[in-house]
Amino acid sequence: MERLLLIFACAFVFVSCASDAIKQNGEEVLTASVREAFRSPGTLPIADEITDVEYIPLETTESDESLIDGVVDYAITSKYIYVLVGKEARIVLFDRKGKFVRTFLRQGQGPNDFRGMIGFIQADETNDNLYVIGSKIGVYSLEGEFKKDIPLERPIIYARHLQNDCIAAIGMPFIPFKDSFGIGVFHENGEPLATKKDFCSPLVPEKDSGFTFGIAGVPSDNYRSVLFKMAANDTIFRLTTEGIQPTLICLLENSQEEIVRGLNIRRIEKFASPNDIFVSDVFETEKNYYLRLIKDGKFYVASVNKVNGKTNVEPCLTPKDDIYNLADINIQMGMTGTRGWHSFPLWGRMANNSTLVQVITPYELELYQSLGEINIPKELTEKVKDDNPVFIFYTIKSGN
Repeated sequence: MERLLLIFACAFVFVSCASDAIKQNGEEVLTASVREAFRSPGTLPIADEITDVEYIPLETTESDESLIDGVVDYAITSKYIYVLVGKEARIVLFDRKGKFVRTFLRQGQGPNDFRGMIGFIQADETNDNLYVIGSKIGVYSLEGEFKKDIPLERPIIYARHLQNDCIAAIGMPFIPFKDSFGIGVFHENGEPLATKKDFCSPLVPEKDSGFTFGIAGVPSDNYRSVLFKMAANDTIFRLTTEGIQPTLICLLENSQEEIVRGLNIRRIEKFASPNDIFVSDVFETEKNYYLRLIKDGKFYVASVNKVNGKTNVEPCLTPKDDIYNLADINIQMGMTGTRGWHSFPLWGRMANNSTLVQVITPYELELYQSLGEINIPKELTEKVKDDNPVFIFYTIKSGN
């Protein structure tokens, strides 16, 4: 994720104008004592959730079309791996063993091209749909046959197709809330099912309040939802076809400066102040939420048990002092994560209820290996032979 920063701040100063983020339907929302967990860091318990692992290097052939210069986004089915490539803005198709198949779709003005920006891709195997999401949502069969375009009539920064012909969307940054829908779930025809923009703080005038750089939409396809985190707010919201609900409160105890920086659209500041904590990515399993955090210019990861809220924080190893340039090595930052699985750095996202996907590059692997503090699985070393990325599939226990 990754693509935009999730910036957390003080829950007691800023939750929402409706003050409803602590309880939902009369029940307390899960709370994670994140800052407190920094006092006693340790390794995350992700090994307890993994039962098997498979390493899939993406094939390079004599055709330049097989070369991947950066994985902007990806989608997984039982048959294919779809890769949205960086510089050339095209989708490349590989089978589940990593064998190159063909270019699936290009961004461009040709008769069979996707006309408009491509930001994200999403596979729906049940309905034989591949969603190409950008300035519109193009719908294709999983083999590449065009079906239809879904217009996006509102200015958005992120969207994800949900079940029942609904779309979760996040409004464009630096637009005041009075002119934006904030976050919302819409029917394909544009009719709103639920929206929320009642985010406010007495520290920022209402006319200057809106989303800034610190927003992110994170797909949680195993729960058919999108997780949303706004700068200056401790609450993670879940967007589903049933509406918008708070799902996790992170007690970060950040400064008032972080609230202002994250909410005031007149201030263009990308990074948090020293000692403030913000989150750059999230994924979830049946048992835990996993958060990737930045504090004092260093990466950390955290796990939050969904039953009791027990929170663990672990420092990450990184091969560069400037952590904000790690995406130059791998946009997915697949090795900036926990070493809880046989001391190999792991970060990814769930493709379905039982598969966690990690994406790494050979160059990234080389840099992390040079640190001398990690374990590289023999099976992975044997399969990294070309310049293309490697997809790693972890089987996750169900019924935890």
